[in-house]
Amino acid sequence: MKEQLQLLMRLQDIDVQVDQHETILEQLPKELQEMARNLVSLRHEISETEESLLAAETELQKKESELSVEQEKIKRSERRLLSIKNLKEHEALSREIRLGKKVAGEIEEEVLELMNRLEQFKKSLDRKTADYGDCEKKMVERKAESEKILFDAAKALESLKVEQQNLAENVRKEYFKRYTMVRKLRGNAIAEMVNGSCDGCHIAIPPQLGLRILRQQEFIYCPNCHRILYVKPENIPLPNGAQ
Repeated sequence: MKEQLQLLMRLQDIDVQVDQHETILEQLPKELQEMARNLVSLRHEISETEESLLAAETELQKKESELSVEQEKIKRSERRLLSIKNLKEHEALSREIRLGKKVAGEIEEEVLELMNRLEQFKKSLDRKTADYGDCEKKMVERKAESEKILFDAAKALESLKVEQQNLAENVRKEYFKRYTMVRKLRGNAIAEMVNGSCDGCHIAIPPQLGLRILRQQEFIYCPNCHRILYVKPENIPLPNGAQ
């Protein structure tokens, strides 16, 4: 029984390592894919910001041209106003000038708004471009680092699988079946009894059952989580009178 328990404990250690390496082999490529997706998303955002910036610049140029035309019209009207003697014509042209100045003022407000928008777009573009550069650098570094991690994990896994198979072949079928079933449900199939409790589910073990575990003459299972229970040799009390 002790030999079988030792085999299962070693098998559990191997299984834990196998799980860890398999998780690395599964998760690391996903991490790199996520980083690549973030880069694509950032590149898309940069392109959109560049398009918005270009559109704002085009609109600004258009409004500045409109403002220039309107201001020139006002100047011409003001020069004409100086030479007009007829009162009605003077009043009509004055109204035209006031209207022109109102229109020019509205265009100036639009120009200022566009200039503010341009400044915001430029800041956003600079920020996103910097973020893209940082993410790209991190991805390159992580990819180079990952190649070694994945290589080491695959190499370690290959060796562990061999030992895992050898151990499984030396465990009695009924024990291995029980171990596999509990491990599937609980993660670990073997737990230590510590201070009278199962270290897997932390439930107190009945005293009589605890004594049987201490004797180490049979497989004892936790009544709650069904893990195989064991006690470390240094925690087994010495017989009465033993030194």
